Amino acid sequence: MILLLLLLTASLFAQEVLVLDIRGGVSRAMETNREIQRIKQEILSLESLYRAEKWDRFAPKMELLIDREGLGLFTRALLLDFGNRLSRIRSAEISVSIKRELLKEFERQVKIRLTELFAELYMAEKTAEVERERMAIAYVRFDRERERLARGLSDRVKVAEWERIYRGFRAKLLAAQRRYNRVLLEIKRFVGIPVDRPVRVDFSELLDFAVPRNRTVDADYLLANLKNNYLLRVKKLEVAYFRSRAKEQRRILYPELSAYLSAERSHGEDRFRGSWNLTLRVPLFDGRTSFYREKSLLDMARAVEIEREDVREVLRRKALEAPYRWEELMGRYESALAYDLWAQENLDLSRSNYELELAFDLGYAMSTKTDAERQLAEVRFEIILFLMRLYDLLGEDPLRVLSEEPPFLVEKVGEL
Repeated sequence: MILLLLLLTASLFAQEVLVLDIRGGVSRAMETNREIQRIKQEILSLESLYRAEKWDRFAPKMELLIDREGLGLFTRALLLDFGNRLSRIRSAEISVSIKRELLKEFERQVKIRLTELFAELYMAEKTAEVERERMAIAYVRFDRERERLARGLSDRVKVAEWERIYRGFRAKLLAAQRRYNRVLLEIKRFVGIPVDRPVRVDFSELLDFAVPRNRTVDADYLLANLKNNYLLRVKKLEVAYFRSRAKEQRRILYPELSAYLSAERSHGEDRFRGSWNLTLRVPLFDGRTSFYREKSLLDMARAVEIEREDVREVLRRKALEAPYRWEELMGRYESALAYDLWAQENLDLSRSNYELELAFDLGYAMSTKTDAERQLAEVRFEIILFLMRLYDLLGEDPLRVLSEEPPFLVEKVGEL
């Protein structure tokens, strides 16, 4: 009875295992990632500054002054603005747009980074499986060699050699297990899961990805759509921002028309005296201060334009190199497929010829097959990440690679 109560209590407090797939992980990361939350708060701050600039342009300013002579209510309202206020509003608006572009890019990078972590975790798991099988084979050989030594059929050198091999595979297994645990903890931190929460990572959507064969990357499509790249869009906005800031400095001969209203009452009086006035303010000279400030900001705009052209050239090179990188990955994929097919045929043959004295051959065939699966998965993950980065290059959602054939892949008609 006591044992039953203990089991029921343990089941009540046991944490449910959380199954985490790539899309669920991305959704969690978008909600909990601290960097994303920080950028969102910065956007809210800049939006408030933008609204403040808009209100500051024409909203009336009111003051109440009280001194020993009496009190007065003063109101000033800007009626016409030919100066820099509109540019200040535009600068604040551009700042918001730049930060929003940063948020979109960071969200895309979160998706790519989480996919990288999923790939690292699976590779650590598969590597541990390979090393575990190799260690088991080596241990059996080591143990059998010790038995042979006891019967006088072997020598200490062979025993020591197999112990060395066994210990080497065991060390590699422990390293793979440590790497798996480290990456799993990194995934939990990245998506906001408590480190002590049991998690089972679901790799099925990534492993089921159908590699587009007989396709190649259309570099012309990439070049034609680079305009949506994050860096190019941000650099364009930065140029507009510095030019708008430069316009803010244009004060000389830019008039402002304002209306002034006042109501005053001295101590001992029982009525307010009201007055109003219109004022045209025209700045004439400021010692060329505004000229040099405007020039400084325009020079910054030209510097960003040069930087933008440099970025464009780097992106163009990436687009032109993409077909060759794709062919390299496809060559490795075909090689991994052939290795996996050979490993399966070798395993089937070892199973059909299984005898006690050939048990080691079967063990080697099984570990070889597992290693072939690991290599095939590794290339598949590299292909997925390569396509995701091309989507990011075009300013598109990287996860589209899991639901559609990329538009920048075309049918292959010949060798490069």
